[in-house]
Amino acid sequence: MSLFSYIRHNKEIFIVPFFILSIHFMVIPHYQYVHAQQNYPYETIIDIPPSTTISKDLFQSINIDQLIALSNTKKLYDTKQWRALLHYKKSIFGIKSLVDDPKFFLASDGKYNPKSELGATIRYLYSYHKKENPIDRFMARYEWLKKELQTPSPYEVFCKKYQEIVSFKDLIKVKLVFPTGYINSPASMFGHTLLTVQSQYNPGLLSSAINYAANTNETFGPLFAFKGIFGFYKGYFSIMPYYMKVQEYSDLESRDIWEYTLNLNQQEIRLMLFHIWELDNVYSDYYFFDENCSFNLLYLMEVTRPDSYLTNGFFFWVIPIDTIRKVIDAGFVESTSFRPSRTTTINHMVLQLNSDQIKTVKSIAKHENEALTNLINSSFTETQKVQILDCASEFIQYRYANREYTQKEYQDLFINVLKIRSSFPQTLSYTIPNPPEPETGHYSSHVRLQGGIFDAKPYGELVYRPAYHDLCDNPSGFIPGSQIIFGETAIRYDYDNQKLLLQRLELINIESLSPINPLIKPLSWKVITGFDRLPFKSNNQTLVYQLNTGSGYTIEIFKWLQIYSMIEFSGLLNNNLKNNIEAGPGVSAGFMFQPFQHFRIRSYIVDTYYLYGEICNFLTMKTIIQYNLSKRYSMRFEMSSWYNEQLYNQVSGGFTFYFW
Repeated sequence: MSLFSYIRHNKEIFIVPFFILSIHFMVIPHYQYVHAQQNYPYETIIDIPPSTTISKDLFQSINIDQLIALSNTKKLYDTKQWRALLHYKKSIFGIKSLVDDPKFFLASDGKYNPKSELGATIRYLYSYHKKENPIDRFMARYEWLKKELQTPSPYEVFCKKYQEIVSFKDLIKVKLVFPTGYINSPASMFGHTLLTVQSQYNPGLLSSAINYAANTNETFGPLFAFKGIFGFYKGYFSIMPYYMKVQEYSDLESRDIWEYTLNLNQQEIRLMLFHIWELDNVYSDYYFFDENCSFNLLYLMEVTRPDSYLTNGFFFWVIPIDTIRKVIDAGFVESTSFRPSRTTTINHMVLQLNSDQIKTVKSIAKHENEALTNLINSSFTETQKVQILDCASEFIQYRYANREYTQKEYQDLFINVLKIRSSFPQTLSYTIPNPPEPETGHYSSHVRLQGGIFDAKPYGELVYRPAYHDLCDNPSGFIPGSQIIFGETAIRYDYDNQKLLLQRLELINIESLSPINPLIKPLSWKVITGFDRLPFKSNNQTLVYQLNTGSGYTIEIFKWLQIYSMIEFSGLLNNNLKNNIEAGPGVSAGFMFQPFQHFRIRSYIVDTYYLYGEICNFLTMKTIIQYNLSKRYSMRFEMSSWYNEQLYNQVSGGFTFYFW
């Protein structure tokens, strides 16, 4: 556990200041109790006693003190498996479990003392209890201790859920699922991970999705972010049908989904299911940056192979795609598959339609009179009509998910389209090419060493970015047209003045340049806030706090060329400014150009007219040329100009190293 995690887990000792801009549970698939092996996937008929009452006499032969002594002799409390099962982490302050729910521990000091918790667990599992079956509560702990101590508990045959799991004979597969980032949601812009558990009796979309998330109904963005960052939410594991998550991610949020089939054997999967059961209704404090959904999900895999150390090696933050890389590097993944979102599917279909077909799709989706009748009587070929109907059905579902129809309007229109489509026997294949796998993209953090000249004065600069991706980085594996930057810091050394300065601290820099098409017209937008040195008048560089927002549209001229324009608002704070503030509207325009696979160019101009404070016009022009050598390295060249009664120019070049 990092120092950062320790500070946040001990809020009564440390105060962490922060400023931010507004931005019945089931743990395994329900396997039915059975009575005939030929119809249900169990090895044998399960004979559970009709009464859950267990005789105290069955425990007379068990010497609990001897079992505890044996566990101490074998130092089971210090094993990787025990630490994984209890989510223990070492820090400079000692050992601590990252589970925060007191009911997860049996010893009074179990959260901090693995040895004490192990002894209490053995005593609990092998002692007589009149009203409870302890295996029901701690299946994974029992499964491991039974093997290590070579001693079964009399409770085992009386635990129905335990017997169902160990008797299940059908082949079970587990997949790690990665819905790609959703840039319009602060909690989802980095993506998300969850697990699915499936067998021949609940395959594919019918499988069960295991998810970890903060328990909150908060809708106010800044409060949600603050509470999520500082651990004021409780995180729980939950389960639901996978098709519901696919509908949420793929249809409602337009997120592509990657599925990684894990090569776990049946014994490992069984232990994972036992551990999920142990975490039923058990909470851990949720932290957006590190102890988040992806980090906690790693424990479910780490308990199956504690030598993998999946939860080690993270410090201040855990980004979902980095956990995917960790799982792949540890040898857990046997295959990968891609599930496109509805938006991706529509965009692919649109490319195969001519302008007349697109007009017809629009008229059908708008529920125009006689649109479907006109299609039937049109001169389109049968293939073209099928293409129109297929695209229209997808587009209608997309619009309904975006609440553009009432339920009755949607049902009437969608059913009519399907009726007409069923009259055409022809089936078309819409094979969507797989984009690059997310893990093939560049690593999430980077450091850049660069040098340059500002207003004829040389400087050197060190740039550190904790996360995540900008528009000139290699886009493979990232949301197309997205830029998500948190905490990028530039320290500059001015050779003339021999001074070390904070040149820039970008708290948030998010841009979404999603191209429009004839059917779907997403809004392009940006939010940038932080500290930056800007050349104002005779003062060469003034450190100001800035807020810059904007929205507009992006057009894709070719696959390798996009242009965009936005209407913007900009505000600056500094005590050297008139009234300490400058604020006003502006406009911007720019383009993204990728002439070759690893070569990216971005150029833009921003014209801001400050109306509050000292009235002035401020013009910014910038061109970035970047060559991405690999997922580890890139080279960058920048040219910038600012005009505010006087022209200032800056050029720089640097080398970037990516890591996580």
